[in-house]
Amino acid sequence: MRHWILTAVALGALSMLSACGGSGSGASTEANTNTGSNNNNVNYSGPAPRSADVSAFKIYIWNNLVEEQRCGACHRDQQPAFVQTGDINAAYAAANPLINLNQPSASRMVQKVAGGHNCWESDPQFCADQISTWISAWAGQSLGLGGGTTELDPPPIKEPGNSKNFPSDSGLFETTVYPLLNDYCSECHQSDASTPQGPYLASDDVNEAYSAAQSKIDLNQPSLSRLVERLGEDSHNCWSDCDDDAQEMENAIQAMADGITATAPDEDLVLSKALNVNDGTLAAGGGRYESNVIARYEFKTGEGTTAFDTSGVDPALHLQLSGDVTWEGGWGIRLNGNVAKAQGSTATSSKLSDLITATGELTLEAWLVPASTGQDNAHILSYSAGPDARNLTLAQSTSNYLVYQRIGEATDANGEPVLATDDDPLQASLQHVALTYDPVNGRRLYINGELNGAMDPAPPGLLNTWDDTFALVLGNEASSNRPWEGVIRFAAIHNRALSAEQVQTNFAAGVGERYFLPFYIGHLIDQPGAYLVFEVSRFDNYSYLFAAPYFINLEQDIVEDEAPLEGLRIGINGRVPGVAQSFSTLETLIGGEGYSEQGENLSRLGTLLPVEQGQENDEFFLTFERLGQHTNVYTEPTPLPLMPNMYGEQPSVGLRDFAEVNATMSQLTGVPEGYGDVPDTYQRLRTQLPTEENIEAFLTAHQIGIAQLAIEYCNALVEAERNGDNSVTPLFVGMNYNARVDSITEQQWRDRVISPLFDRMVGLDLNHQPSRNAVEGELEDLLFTTNLTQCSGDNEECIERTATATKAACAAMLGSATMLVQ
Repeated sequence: MRHWILTAVALGALSMLSACGGSGSGASTEANTNTGSNNNNVNYSGPAPRSADVSAFKIYIWNNLVEEQRCGACHRDQQPAFVQTGDINAAYAAANPLINLNQPSASRMVQKVAGGHNCWESDPQFCADQISTWISAWAGQSLGLGGGTTELDPPPIKEPGNSKNFPSDSGLFETTVYPLLNDYCSECHQSDASTPQGPYLASDDVNEAYSAAQSKIDLNQPSLSRLVERLGEDSHNCWSDCDDDAQEMENAIQAMADGITATAPDEDLVLSKALNVNDGTLAAGGGRYESNVIARYEFKTGEGTTAFDTSGVDPALHLQLSGDVTWEGGWGIRLNGNVAKAQGSTATSSKLSDLITATGELTLEAWLVPASTGQDNAHILSYSAGPDARNLTLAQSTSNYLVYQRIGEATDANGEPVLATDDDPLQASLQHVALTYDPVNGRRLYINGELNGAMDPAPPGLLNTWDDTFALVLGNEASSNRPWEGVIRFAAIHNRALSAEQVQTNFAAGVGERYFLPFYIGHLIDQPGAYLVFEVSRFDNYSYLFAAPYFINLEQDIVEDEAPLEGLRIGINGRVPGVAQSFSTLETLIGGEGYSEQGENLSRLGTLLPVEQGQENDEFFLTFERLGQHTNVYTEPTPLPLMPNMYGEQPSVGLRDFAEVNATMSQLTGVPEGYGDVPDTYQRLRTQLPTEENIEAFLTAHQIGIAQLAIEYCNALVEAERNGDNSVTPLFVGMNYNARVDSITEQQWRDRVISPLFDRMVGLDLNHQPSRNAVEGELEDLLFTTNLTQCSGDNEECIERTATATKAACAAMLGSATMLVQ
């Protein structure tokens, strides 16, 4: 009996009916199928395809693999002849046993190439992923859903075993493995190396090296350690004879392992069977709308200096990693510094201009984890020539996304005016961001599948001014002076505008490497085929995410008997961690009326567990306080006593940092952060503004910088009001800037300037706020006592002084503690 886990596309199947040319969803998005490169111009003149499925096979598989440098050199004539040129129907028949449409990555053809068989690029995994992509496209055409399903296969049944775990202290590592790494790997695997490459397992800081090396060490089978395999099998940077060097590394790891006592699960625990992550079923990659993808980055390689374009559209737009860029577990790259970036060549980047200008539409989508909301003028993805010329850029400005795009005569060469999100949607957490553009609706931004309310200031138009000599860059500019820090887990560029429904479907499909781990529990409830299944993915380099457990029986469609389940915990490498046990309070019945053929959901929660010995070696199991007739009383550990405060009483208030100061001034004045001279002033003063929230670190230089930035914001506000610029929200309503300053009464100053400033910048009816009389008294002293509102000069000078006095009062309030302290 087979059970299937539906991908997000199955849930979105109905939305396809409204996604194809429906009203209100942008310009039409008819398929613009990628038909493969076929650079050898192999002309097929045999019998016509006998069915639509054979035709789809030719488009997606045969056309892409028939070239001689791929599979055509052998498999046109050699069996299995799946790219033969005489009869496409015979080629189809030969290919079918090699292909799994429901799980493309499990296809025999894919696995063969992943093992090193005739890859046409430098990395076999790239070629495997590329073939998997083409099979997924064929599956989408054949199944009519844009993707397949995941078949949940029973895993091997094995008992939780004894496991050696890394000590918390790096002392043993320092005396065994570290000397070899430090002596022979430090030229590359250090953060300050001339060409740094992660992981930094040879760092001068032994604790950093220890943390980085753990995933490359197998304490239970030292010969299978990645450090050993890289030397012996890959001949990677050997220092003498590779076999001898591999043996020396294995001996060092064995010496480390010999110093560690194995950990076995407590015999009193109620235990499931055990699993490694790779024992689970890899989630199918289907469920996404990708008919018009022209560049795609999944970051599956996990090592090296190339991020491969897996779109299948030639020329392949591979990106070269430079600067402090490290690979992220579970697919992704992390950009860490000022010069970090991933950049393609101008020659291969030209396909973006060619294919996008041909349709006049585009979609840019990415899964991102910004390092912080304090980044400004940080370019996430840019198709450009440098800081002042671009076709397209997605950027971060504190808590907002910006889009620069060259649109005919509507924007300048730098893609301005920009489209900026509303309501600060950017967060320092995993987000799906999608930009769509078509000549009817213009630019639209979607965050986590939802359309942002930002209105495009530029009218839509043609893309005929795009420059095909620019380069695609992730995490920076080609000039390396617009760095963005964070993790990119996926990026794709389409030459069609996705509809809102299609964006939502791609968001729902998720991202990264995900497994379904079925833990066998049939022996505990006397029910063969019974499993508890978790969806497991790599959250980052240091942790796994276990989420959404459910109960299922792979041998029965109906489970009539109920069994009690209480206190579910997850164990790793022979022990049960005392923390991160989100399911320990679970109390339910499994089976009975709550069960269906698709299983029975137990929780929507998730929890993080540490990566200890690497994904290939970490072993997991489940324990229960009660399952069926089996029980085990779990005693919560006694919490440690609170440590006395060694640092004395700490301030209860803090400061806004530089990015928060800028964003707050923008909100209080109504002046956008990118308005006029504000961004240049902010960049100049940025290093002079507070960098931390500790109020005891406040300096005189900080106050001077705050005052200067406040003056610029208030200058922009008043000048916008004088010129009738509606892009800035007015504050001083009724103020007559054409009147002499000495003709305005004190009461008018109070009504038109002082009171609005207090209302906007201090607020009303707050639990804790300065006295209104005290604040307004200070502003009255500034305006009236200092003679700022008096003038004996000519008429023009006294009129100008009206604006000057207004700006002064505004800057005094804006740059005060009411804005700075939080």
